[in-house]
Amino acid sequence: MRNRTHAELQARFPKLQSSNYKHASEATARYNCLAFANGDYRHLWEAGKHGGRYYWPPDIADTLDGWTEIFTAKGYELTTNRELEPGFEKVAIYVDLDDLLPGHVAISDGRTWASKLGRIQD
Repeated sequence: MRNRTHAELQARFPKLQSSNYKHASEATARYNCLAFANGDYRHLWEAGKHGGRYYWPPDIADTLDGWTEIFTAKGYELTTNRELEPGFEKVAIYVDLDDLLPGHVAISDGRTWASKLGRIQD
């Protein structure tokens, strides 16, 4: 798995600019964005797959409500405030507008956002 260059990432994610992100890890298929947001760097979190390199929380649906439940169970609270707030960790769950199914997640430490880009780098 090779790391994408800044130009390749910006072509794939047009809102990225060299000034608003940094490369934080080497590319790996070992874990995905949902695992990254939960601090799990050993598993791919994929619904319906269990064991080995896969993990999915028991009794959680692969829906927006299910993904929300994963984070509220960890102590996060729902908010409509999208702004970074020092002292507050936040999670952003991105959904596909066609079917409203979750497809990506990012986390904030109150100062910056962080995310795992599929099989690419963090």
